[in-house]
Amino acid sequence: MKKTIIFIFLVLGLMLQVHADYTGQDTNPALSLSLINQDPTIALAGDFVDVRLGMVNFGGADATNVKVEFVPTYPFQLLQGQDSVFNIGTMLGYQGTENMKIVKFRVGVDRNVTAGTFNLTVNYYRDGLAAPVQVLIPIQVNKQQIAEVIQIDKTILVPGTENNVTFRISNVGRAPINDLTFNWINPDKVILPVASDNSRYIPSLDVGQSIDVTYDVIADTSATAGLYTLDLSLTYLDPLNSSQTKLLSTVAGIYVGGGTDFDVAFSESSAGQTSFSIANIGSNPANSVSVIIPQQPGWMVSGSNSVIIGNLNKGDYTVASFNLQAMSSSNNRTGSQNRTGRNYSGSGYSNANPTANFTRSFGGNSLIVQIAYTDTTGARQTNLKEVNLSTKNIPNTKFGGRGGAAAQTPSFFVTYEWYIIGALVLVIGYMWYTRSGKKLNSISV
Repeated sequence: MKKTIIFIFLVLGLMLQVHADYTGQDTNPALSLSLINQDPTIALAGDFVDVRLGMVNFGGADATNVKVEFVPTYPFQLLQGQDSVFNIGTMLGYQGTENMKIVKFRVGVDRNVTAGTFNLTVNYYRDGLAAPVQVLIPIQVNKQQIAEVIQIDKTILVPGTENNVTFRISNVGRAPINDLTFNWINPDKVILPVASDNSRYIPSLDVGQSIDVTYDVIADTSATAGLYTLDLSLTYLDPLNSSQTKLLSTVAGIYVGGGTDFDVAFSESSAGQTSFSIANIGSNPANSVSVIIPQQPGWMVSGSNSVIIGNLNKGDYTVASFNLQAMSSSNNRTGSQNRTGRNYSGSGYSNANPTANFTRSFGGNSLIVQIAYTDTTGARQTNLKEVNLSTKNIPNTKFGGRGGAAAQTPSFFVTYEWYIIGALVLVIGYMWYTRSGKKLNSISV
């Protein structure tokens, strides 16, 4: 009997304790803060991570003036411009997961941190009512890996001409990159690789290392001059998941066009006019073409030494004529100058003395012809060409002194020879007529 009474009292005591606990939970707030998610799932050194936290109240009583505070701890720090304290306000009783309050912090990760797992620290508290409750949230951190194509060494391709194009790939991250594959493509199919495909494999790229990837390429000879795009892509192992790859895509531009080349040949010489055939033998059109016979020993031009022939498409030719004369002088030292380079072409070339660095391959009978034109990029270019001439077909003029500047200025007789000859004929005719008239008058008398 005594045992039965004791058992009853024990059961009643337990029931009272359970009721007291239940009543306490029902009449007090019970706050809880936990991680909902983070983006990215693995934080990268030198980058930021968005951390979302959820606040719930399992208690039956409301909790007022609830605040959540971010506490800076290595390697995490709050980004500039963000508040470290998030004011939730009031959490209602039994406000569970379905109605939880979301707190978001954007947190920066130190760029020099080593890979590993670090605790992000936050506190929550009721303003002025209780001591803060600390919550530690583990965040996995990895080294950041970034590779980028930073340079292409070619900006202009001449159609039909094989060129080397080099792409430089650099690792600007803080960890090595493995299993890289680089490739490029021109969507217009105007620029294509030759002797290889458009892909290159790179086993690894260390921190701060760069590697040059070179292709032999040709631009289509029928391509219209202009700027063409190259789609560049680089894949490499994902630093966060070695079973996946990351893709870097970008776009670059290469201009197809540029300069051209010419061929100059002697055509004919008659009535004091010497004609030359000018042909565009390059892969690009030439605009505003001028043919010039520059100042040079052994030759002189009567009248203008420049002829404008307009535009020349590739494969076209035209004729330019000059009043050209060969100089003959005992003091003319045509072949004595030391000159180098047989063919010169360049942008912005001066006409003052274009033959100063040019060697005649055919000796004193050769003539240097200068061709100036505008290429497809809008730049003015100059080519020098050497033409082998026979003085038997060119009028010869004796002129004292050395060839050069003086030879370029014709004498008074050369310039006005036909006028002088005509005047002499008129004077002689007049004198003959006058004398004949006097003789007739004397006979008639």
